[in-house]
Amino acid sequence: MITGNGMLLLRDGRRIPLNYQFAADYDDQRAGYLFCDTATVDPAAFLGRLYVVCDDGTSVIVAITHHSDRYLAVAGRVLAQEDAAA
Repeated sequence: MITGNGMLLLRDGRRIPLNYQFAADYDDQRAGYLFCDTATVDPAAFLGRLYVVCDDGTSVIVAITHHSDRYLAVAGRVLAQEDAAA
């Protein structure tokens, strides 16, 4: 289990602070939960590529598989350093 803090970057530029809990850790693949307050976010904002920037400097591109006002279930992959800088 990988846990920590970070930010969810939405397509419109908003940043949502979060706690993450990734249950799967296969190579660069991640699956788990983002715990954050999304009560005021339009569900359409969760379509497409979203990014999680972890406090340890890791960036994860995620797809939302389920959402509520308190958490997001995600699947994604860790971005290589050169991809994260672009």
